[in-house]
Amino acid sequence: MANFFAARQFVSYFAKARTVYNTHSPFLYELTQKVLEDDRHYYAFDELEALRQKMLHVETQMEFVDFGAGSRDLGKNTTRKIKDVARTSLISPLKAKWMFRLLNFLKPTNILEIGTSLGLSALYMQAAALDAQLITLEGNPDSAQVAKRNFSIFPYAKHIEVEVGRFEELLTPALQKLGQVDFIFMDGNHQEIPTLAYFEQIRPFLSEKSVIVLDDIYWSEGMAKAWNTLRNDAQVTVSVDMYYFGILFFRKENKEKEHHILAPSKWKPWVRAW
Repeated sequence: MANFFAARQFVSYFAKARTVYNTHSPFLYELTQKVLEDDRHYYAFDELEALRQKMLHVETQMEFVDFGAGSRDLGKNTTRKIKDVARTSLISPLKAKWMFRLLNFLKPTNILEIGTSLGLSALYMQAAALDAQLITLEGNPDSAQVAKRNFSIFPYAKHIEVEVGRFEELLTPALQKLGQVDFIFMDGNHQEIPTLAYFEQIRPFLSEKSVIVLDDIYWSEGMAKAWNTLRNDAQVTVSVDMYYFGILFFRKENKEKEHHILAPSKWKPWVRAW
């Protein structure tokens, strides 16, 4: 819990969250089983967490240009150590494993990531969807270079495409390259207005099989507002609040809009099927 707002939101989320034991929709039940309840240790976890540990000890300085909301811990510093960026900016182990399982469940053919950082989240996604085309966008050139070095370590990741620059300038060309996009991970700018603007750029490329994941939906009041706006968008048919992530689905078979708040059953062990 990085701040009071996020902590307060977690209390509200936890009170409302349902588990697999009171999820009745077949689709949501399967999603919960495959993402939140799956406790298998997949092949990629050890090697990618070893990479995280390696980066957490790299003293090398890197120049940093941040077009987004910055880091709560590092602010807008123009020079940072790689280990500090790794500590504050990398996807957490819990979220990384949820992301891996979500991609493994959805099996997208193409993936777009907004916000590469040092590349760990892209590696988790590519490891889960080995045959998918993956384009990742990064605003900071030095971060992109570190990510490219990390990608070169893993044979399955050598063809990840990294585009460097302002997201609003890179986004449409990347979407045009992918065509109708299957999976988008938005983790590049934790501010309300840019997040909503990215969605509008993405909108023409959505299909009923598209899925958008918003990272850190309770990072700030602005991000919470963006999440609420997007989950209520007319094109969204199903939204899932997992606190750390917000997931948007565009499934036409869902005739009425649904919003679900889900948590792993081990977080609520007193809830059981009767």
